[in-house]
Amino acid sequence: MNAPVLDYYAPIGSADGAETTVEGEGKTTTTLSSDVNFEVDSANLTPRAREVLDGLVSKWRKKKPKEISITGHTDSVADDDHNQKLSEDRAKAVRSYVAPKVSGVSIEVEGKGEKEPAASETNEDGSPNEAGKAANRRVVIVSK
Repeated sequence: MNAPVLDYYAPIGSADGAETTVEGEGKTTTTLSSDVNFEVDSANLTPRAREVLDGLVSKWRKKKPKEISITGHTDSVADDDHNQKLSEDRAKAVRSYVAPKVSGVSIEVEGKGEKEPAASETNEDGSPNEAGKAANRRVVIVSK
């Protein structure tokens, strides 16, 4: 008897939590932790962020994607306008770094602010969930 084949996509991440990558369905999704890749409340890339992005660019040079989308996200600590701008600025910083290294690829950028959380920022008892806030501070890069 043949067992069914199931598609399973296991994330692969770095030891320091700087990035997590999932491949499948004709695309690669890489999530950058803002806690490792940006200074607090800043869109300036850290040296570790440049290292992670150089690794992505190296992969793209071997198998060039047709398009790349970069989406910034934040936690809900500051007001909506501030978070929206920060998320956009972080996504633009990533694009500014990778675009000159991968010519001929369409790169779209957007910021979602705090609108699409990946995790709850509040524990069941109502206390702040710092791990949830950290998970929400991210930049997602999808290459197809």
